[in-house]
Amino acid sequence: MMAESGSGGGTADGAANGVRDWFANVRVDETLATMPSSVVLGFALAGVVLAVYGPAWRFAGYPVTIVHELGHVVAALTAGFRLRGVTVRGDLSGATNFWSHSTPGTLWTMWWGYPAPAVVGWALVWAATHGWARLALGILVLCLALVFLLSRSLLTVAVVLTTGIAFGLVGWYGSAWLCTVVVYGFAWLLTVGAVRGLWAVVRAHTSGRGVEASDAYLMGRRSFVPGAVWLLTFAAVVGGAVWFNVASVLDALR
Repeated sequence: MMAESGSGGGTADGAANGVRDWFANVRVDETLATMPSSVVLGFALAGVVLAVYGPAWRFAGYPVTIVHELGHVVAALTAGFRLRGVTVRGDLSGATNFWSHSTPGTLWTMWWGYPAPAVVGWALVWAATHGWARLALGILVLCLALVFLLSRSLLTVAVVLTTGIAFGLVGWYGSAWLCTVVVYGFAWLLTVGAVRGLWAVVRAHTSGRGVEASDAYLMGRRSFVPGAVWLLTFAAVVGGAVWFNVASVLDALR
């Protein structure tokens, strides 16, 4: 019995060592702290330009929409809902269809659309800061694979495949430097894209045009909490992510 116990402990220790070795191999030495401040600032500005320059946004906005819908997908799964499909449209809007069976779960699922790009952007900046850029790319590819299985239009399939293949190639073949700057630039695209999405839904609420399609409006209809309050919760999360990411640039410039 003592021999069997020792053998089991050895196996467990070997597995633990294997996991630690795997993480050690995945972790990269190149982080925002090791890069020149001009590189950090430059790739942050690149992500911002892609999000604010109209012609670039018409293409770069699709991955942001995918992450928005991914927020709904993950939230629906955690709520125990059955997903029916994800669709991305040519005007950069999207939809996630799911079977719901509880009001709290439905509100939870609907809430995670607009904050999702900001939260993922924050997580990617953290990953680029702490050497986990390559792992972050792998997680993004896995999430995109999930969306691919739920895609319900050719455009959705094209966007998910293009984005997933690009991230996969960078994560698998790219240098530590390339992985880090790609993750960091994409983080800023998502962050500013989240601000754009929030601004668009705020304008819809203030003008009354297209407000019926707003997640905050629909959440207000399903609960005793007004849509404006839901908008404030979106703004709090997006604002927090922006603050964190701006701090990463300021740290690099010191």
